[in-house]
Amino acid sequence: MRILLAITSSISAYKTPMLVSMLKKQGHSIICAVTQNAQNMVGVKALETMSENKVITDLWQEDDVLRHININKETDVLLIAPADVNIIGKIANGICDDAVSTIACAYTKKKFFAPAMNPNMWINKANQRNVKYLIEELEYELISPESGDMACKDNGVGRLANIDTIIKTINSLSSNSLKYNNIYFTITSGATREWIDPIRYITNNSSGKMGAAIYQEISSNGGVSVYIEGQVNNSLMVNKNDKKIKIDTTKELQHNVLNELDNTDILLMAAAPLDFRPSQFFDKKVKKQNINSIELTANVDILASTKEKKKNSTLIVSFAAETAENDEELKNYALDKMNRKGADMIVANKIEDSVGKDTNKITIFFKDGRFKAYPTLNKKECAKEIVIEAVSEWKKKNNITGF
Repeated sequence: MRILLAITSSISAYKTPMLVSMLKKQGHSIICAVTQNAQNMVGVKALETMSENKVITDLWQEDDVLRHININKETDVLLIAPADVNIIGKIANGICDDAVSTIACAYTKKKFFAPAMNPNMWINKANQRNVKYLIEELEYELISPESGDMACKDNGVGRLANIDTIIKTINSLSSNSLKYNNIYFTITSGATREWIDPIRYITNNSSGKMGAAIYQEISSNGGVSVYIEGQVNNSLMVNKNDKKIKIDTTKELQHNVLNELDNTDILLMAAAPLDFRPSQFFDKKVKKQNINSIELTANVDILASTKEKKKNSTLIVSFAAETAENDEELKNYALDKMNRKGADMIVANKIEDSVGKDTNKITIFFKDGRFKAYPTLNKKECAKEIVIEAVSEWKKKNNITGF
């Protein structure tokens, strides 16, 4: 695994050359990035000797002016160890004023942080708020600090996690990260737009958060994806082995979905395409006094159109966001949609539980009549459950065992 080790100014930074050496012996490749203050704690030459790579200390001295972006392509995981209270605060608040904080802000793959600081700094309310934000909002995984005697003679929680614990965490990621290896996914995300004239359009308020979470779950576990993105709250950067297609209209979404079907094992239709479009597009801005109504025409049903185009081996996952009054009505809507359109499974939810939110309350229905209902989860957790079930169904559909 290719690890980007970011080192900040805790006294425990002196342990990092040994950490690099041990990770190298495990077969990992290491690139180190060191803050200016951390250079008072650990020698850059020692890190370069151990890692056999140039250490990043100042982005202005890098040959690649986009190193903070392109480091995503060179590494698989960001490990900040030790993470001092300063870098935790910077990342949580979007401050990018040195190499490590700037890289962290742009990093899109797996991210870990191993805090190390005085116990009073660790329990400080501002620091705990920032730690919580890194975990819940920025999707960092915490390698918890340990309790013990500190260099400052205090005793309490704040010591850097044991190096063996850090390495075990990284190796666990390595062994789990290939569970979707050699499975090819196509994921759709966000809303489509249908234009009235050059400046006006109709759309819906899909945020694209569910589709993005599904992509990230697949990407972090070794799957290869085509990510088809409509209008979203936050556009997603995909890994170099994946393909991103940006679309606008429902017709563009349909064209790209059908075009990718031959190379797709699992299609996850998390986008929210518009069912209708204006019957006429005006090539000049329509004056408000010249139009009293807009006639609509039905768009082609993308999901239904995949039925005749897909391979028999491809699994189709549909999504249904409904204004159902109760669970029974939601079930009826979902089963009807799944059966009419030839999907293999469908993820259903009530609109008020999901749209624009960071959480969702989903029920997954299967063709054989089974269903799984989940409590309210964040969308990252929902994505994990959806992908696990989709992969399981794909394996059963294709009689794959021992994968």
